[in-house]
Amino acid sequence: MKTNFKIISFTEIEFENEEIDLHNCYDFISNELEVTDEFIKIHFVIIEENTIKKMKYNDLYFLVNNYTYLKQIKPSEEYIEDDSCLSGITFFDSNLRDENYSLVDKEYPNENDDLIFTFESERVIRINSKEVILVGK
Repeated sequence: MKTNFKIISFTEIEFENEEIDLHNCYDFISNELEVTDEFIKIHFVIIEENTIKKMKYNDLYFLVNNYTYLKQIKPSEEYIEDDSCLSGITFFDSNLRDENYSLVDKEYPNENDDLIFTFESERVIRINSKEVILVGK
């Protein structure tokens, strides 16, 4: 997998020389999750009231074309109010697809890694593709 971002902690990424805290400064917009047979778009939007410093991007989009694997675990109804809050992002070995809630401290993916997003609602989005592109607007 190739990416244009790196993971610097389990909730923070680096993109275009900016450190971005996806847990505290951005919300996942679940009703804008777009999945087709060939394309996935995952949208995060800035949380204005929780942001101490001015962030460069109001919206972040993880774009995946021609994915080869997608697993989604639905959010728990018990924690649905936390569905917008990322609990972790990680690159994970695609040979271990039974493990969906584990995190690995890895900045860049190996060629066959999956990208896993986990949320406080227990939602999981696990993707494998040759490339995942992050776009900031």
